[in-house]
Amino acid sequence: MNYTVLIVDDEAMPRKVLKEHLPWEALRITQIFQASDGQEAIEQARQCLPDIVISDIKMPRMNGIDMAFAIREFCPGCQFIFLSGYSDKEYLKGAIRLKAANYVEKPIDLEEIGQALSDVVAELDKLCKEDSPDTQRILFFHGHRDSEAPLNTSVFQGSQDHLDSIAESIRHRKESDTENALRRLSRETALCEGTDPDYLRHFYRQIVFLFLTAAENYNITAVTQKADYYLYTAADKETLSELWNTLLDLSRTYFSALTCQDTDIASRVDRYLEQNYQNPALTVQDAAHDLGFTNTYLCAAYKKSCGKTINQHLTQLRLLHAKELLAGSTQKLYEVAKNVGYANGKYFTKLFTRETGLSPKEYRERHRNET
Repeated sequence: MNYTVLIVDDEAMPRKVLKEHLPWEALRITQIFQASDGQEAIEQARQCLPDIVISDIKMPRMNGIDMAFAIREFCPGCQFIFLSGYSDKEYLKGAIRLKAANYVEKPIDLEEIGQALSDVVAELDKLCKEDSPDTQRILFFHGHRDSEAPLNTSVFQGSQDHLDSIAESIRHRKESDTENALRRLSRETALCEGTDPDYLRHFYRQIVFLFLTAAENYNITAVTQKADYYLYTAADKETLSELWNTLLDLSRTYFSALTCQDTDIASRVDRYLEQNYQNPALTVQDAAHDLGFTNTYLCAAYKKSCGKTINQHLTQLRLLHAKELLAGSTQKLYEVAKNVGYANGKYFTKLFTRETGLSPKEYRERHRNET
């Protein structure tokens, strides 16, 4: 790896000495640029994007510390070696805050500057090695860069079958099946170390989309409000295990919110039926429309939460109120039927007898004045 250096000093002689008498070739520094002050250095740096800047600290127009902070904004990996003939603590504090590579006092000591450059080049080599594709893949699959175990060459091929299986489990509200599918995929991908990490990140996002689509359908804000996090921030995790752990967390968040929502929906349905059970034309479709849900979703959510259908609960509710009227009022049977939502008295009598084992008349005789 070859590097570029920018020398900054308001005096021409130090620039000339550094350019002509340092072992640039041995340090693999192949391009050398110069600037006479901080502002000129910033313009030069924008053009050459130096890996290393050797700069005087005290210069006219802009000092070296302010210049370095400006360069770091567009060249964050740049390393700085500062030269100064002044023992000024404020400058030294600035260099420390900037995390400069070295701080060398004038007059120029070529051996000292050469050693400082050698240290900086070694650090840059280390950073380049850490950022190499092989190192990144070792980190991604093994969890740390220092693993000496060789990577295998197996490649994972995500298929539509993988996605369809997970989508079906989500759609049928099967939390255990969904989590098991994710764990199987986690184990399968961990064994395929020849796979490009970016490919697995893309496959991860496809699974996230399955959850987001379901969450939007069911208005699960605990998931939809974190869509950007799951799709972008979490997708940039450095390791495969972090990526799959994020998916497991998403799955648990989704199903936990779904369960809570189901419970809330059941309570809303119960209140709605209590307020409307006397309407003989009341249907489940009416309840779904008035509560803002699709009929299919409302029925499934209620059944999952309560273990019975909405119509079964409506029947139980009407018969409960019928029992109260039969035991505590003198209303005629057809009036009782009408007041609990049955327009047909004969149907009411038949239904009441089937569900309670007693006719409305028999029930009244046994339970009169109990309420």
